[in-house]
Amino acid sequence: MKKLFAVLLAIALVLSMGTIALAADTGTITITNAVDGADYEIYKMLGFAPSNAAGDKGIYTIEAGWENFFSTAPATDYFVVTENAGQKTVSAKEGVTAVDQTLAKAAIAYAEENSIAATKTETAAGETVEFTGLALGYYAIDTSLGTLCALTNTNSDFTAVEKNEKPDIDKYVQEDSEMANADEGWGKVNDADIDQKVNYKSTVTVGLGATNYVMHDTMEAGLTFNNDVTVELADGTAVAATNYTVVYPATDGHTFDVKFNNDFIAGLAQGTEFTVYYSATLNENANIVTDGNDNTVYLSYGEDSTWETAEHKTTTYTWKMDVLKYTMDGTNKVSLAGAKFQLLDKDGNAITFTQVAGAAVPTYKVDAEGTVTEITTDENGKFEFVGLDEGTYKLHETEAPEGYNKLAADIEVVITSTYDEAALTATYKINSADPATIEVENKTGGLLPETGGIGTTIFYVIGGLLMVAAAVLLISKKRMAATA
Repeated sequence: MKKLFAVLLAIALVLSMGTIALAADTGTITITNAVDGADYEIYKMLGFAPSNAAGDKGIYTIEAGWENFFSTAPATDYFVVTENAGQKTVSAKEGVTAVDQTLAKAAIAYAEENSIAATKTETAAGETVEFTGLALGYYAIDTSLGTLCALTNTNSDFTAVEKNEKPDIDKYVQEDSEMANADEGWGKVNDADIDQKVNYKSTVTVGLGATNYVMHDTMEAGLTFNNDVTVELADGTAVAATNYTVVYPATDGHTFDVKFNNDFIAGLAQGTEFTVYYSATLNENANIVTDGNDNTVYLSYGEDSTWETAEHKTTTYTWKMDVLKYTMDGTNKVSLAGAKFQLLDKDGNAITFTQVAGAAVPTYKVDAEGTVTEITTDENGKFEFVGLDEGTYKLHETEAPEGYNKLAADIEVVITSTYDEAALTATYKINSADPATIEVENKTGGLLPETGGIGTTIFYVIGGLLMVAAAVLLISKKRMAATA
C-alpha cells in the first residue's frame, strides 16, 4: 500500500471561478528538490473544459472511478457536485479558495483503496521531476517517500516543492556504573558482566508526512533480546501498545522489528521525537575484550517501507582477568599449582562461574546459574576470569598449596574503562595499569626456634666443667692440709 500521510503544499483551488490563465491545451507539473530514485505519481481526478479564451472559466467533470470520492467527506466540505443531463460536474463551495492537507491525503488514500492506477509515474533521476503534456484537469500528486501530497490544476504549468524532511533514528546504550559515559549513562558504548541486563533506547524523529515506519534492530550473538519494548513521547508520556506491533523474532533477518501505526505517526508533528526502550542480556556467547558486542538499528519508511535511514550502532564490552600463582626460589619465580581462589564482588559475595571447555589456560566465564565459585590454579599456576564488568573486586585465597602460607588479606582488583564514543571502542585498566596478569606470591618459611636448643645446652656444658674443676681444687686443698 502506498504511503499516504504527507504534507499539502499550499495550493489555491479555483474551480467554478478560476484566476489562472490558460497557457495551452496541455499543462506541466514540475517537482523540485526531488529525491533521487524516488517514484512520483499523479492521478487525474477531474477533467477540465475551458469555456472562455482566457481559460479561467470552465467545467470540471469527474473522472471514472472518482465519483464516490467527490460525493463523500472530506471532499463534500470543499466541493459541490451537480448532475446535468447525466453528467456530473464539480465546483467549489462558495468561499472556498484553497484545500488543506486532509483532502490531499484522502485523495491519495482513495486512489489506493479503489485500485485507481496513476495517470503517470516518473522516477527522479536528480532533483527535478517533470510531468509534461498533461490533459487539462485537477490532479493529485504522491511520492513513494510519502513526503509529498498535493492537489493542483493543469490549466497552467505548476511547480510543487518536495519538502523532503525525512524521518530519522538514533540509538543509545546505558552504562550503569558510576563511571557512566553520558547523561544518565546513555551513550554509544558501555561495558557489562555476562548475564547482565543491558538497556537500550532508540529515538525516532518524525519526518514530514512519511509513513509506514518500521524500526529494525539487530543484535549480535552475544546479546539476547528480552522482548520488553515500551515507547514514550518526548515528555515521558507512555505510548499505548495498540499504536505499534513488535515482531519477534523478526522474519527479515533482524532480531526484532517494531511497526508503527500510520494513524499514530500522522498525529505527530514534523520534528517530534519519540523513544523506543528495550533491553538485552549479555550472554555466554559474548565477545571478550577487543571486539565488543554490537546492536544496530535503522528505520524504514515510505512505500512498502523501502526507504531507509542510516544505521546507528552501539557496542557493549566485557573484560577478563588473568591470575598467576607463584613463589620465589632465589631470584626465580616458580609457578604453584593447587592454590584455590574465589572472586568476590564489591559486596563480598562469591561470583559464580562456568569453566570454558578446551581452553589452553583454565578459563572461567561469569555465569549467574553457574556452580563454580572456587577456582584452582593449574600446573602452571594460572587461570582466567572472563565476562567481567568494570568495578571493584577482591581475589580471595581459600586454600594455599601444601607447604605454603595462605594470603593474610584479600587482593583488591579495580577494573576501570575508557570509551571512545565516536569510534565505538573501549579500553580497560586493572588497578590503574594496562591489563596484565595479576601475580599472587605465596611464601614458605624456615623452622621456628625451639626451647632446649644449642643456646641453652652450652651453658649446661660449661656449668658441669666448672663443678668438676671446683671439686678437684677442694680435694687438693684437703691433701695439702693433711701433710702439713
